[in-house]
Amino acid sequence: MFDSIIIILLIIALIIILLFRFPQKKSESLLDEAIKKQEENLLSLNNDIQAFKEPIGRLRNFLSGSTSAGSFGEWNLKSILEDVFSKDQYQENVEIIPNSGKYVEFAIVLQDGLLMPIDAKFPSGIYDKYLNAAEKLDKKLIDESKKEIIRHIKKEAKSISSKYLLEGVTTDYAILYLPSESLFQLVMNLDIKESILKEDRIFILGPNSLAAYIISIQMGFRTLTLNKRTSEIIKEFGIFKKEFENFSNSTEELRKKASAMIKVIDEHETREKQMSRSVERMEKFKNDNE
Repeated sequence: MFDSIIIILLIIALIIILLFRFPQKKSESLLDEAIKKQEENLLSLNNDIQAFKEPIGRLRNFLSGSTSAGSFGEWNLKSILEDVFSKDQYQENVEIIPNSGKYVEFAIVLQDGLLMPIDAKFPSGIYDKYLNAAEKLDKKLIDESKKEIIRHIKKEAKSISSKYLLEGVTTDYAILYLPSESLFQLVMNLDIKESILKEDRIFILGPNSLAAYIISIQMGFRTLTLNKRTSEIIKEFGIFKKEFENFSNSTEELRKKASAMIKVIDEHETREKQMSRSVERMEKFKNDNE
């Protein structure tokens, strides 16, 4: 009889241990997964940081003068974009206004999905006229050429503004790209960029300034990626912390249940001893009567 009671108590204890062991294993598994995910996120963040260093170094070299002046001017617009952006970060020959039949040469795809139109313009005939006048030191012809260049640039700026800017699709401004650094410097000296930016929402950029500008955009992309990755790591750390707390709580709860179970076993052991003594007395009483 008493052996049966002990066996039943042991079975009950085993069941309790098993019931609490499985949740603990589940907590351990979740904790291991959280640790592994944190390690993967930190490794990915380190890779993003290494990738972020490249455009910073290139921009530093350019601004410090280690890149020869005018070297960017040897590139065409597509070459500059290809050198800085991946293929999914810009589009070629984009129809901004649906069914307009007007296509901007290139558009940078920003993080929010908006397009930044870029159109190249090079009034070679007018510029050649200016260069010839400058070579001959013909002041009158130089002034006339400058006025013609101003009219041409203003006309092209208005054209770009009307054809390639669309609210909700593009940025609030577009870029007029002059593929000659010397032409760009001439236009900058004509003091028309402020009025064109204000009236037509057009930035005028040359090879060097465009290269620096789009490298800064690329750095902005990398910064957003790093911020996003950091946010993900913080979020995962919160999950990791919660799983660890659950694991700790589960361990503490198991300890309490085990203590309670041991206490119950001790109580049953005490009762068993009392019952054993009672049976012994009954056996002795029986023997005495016989």
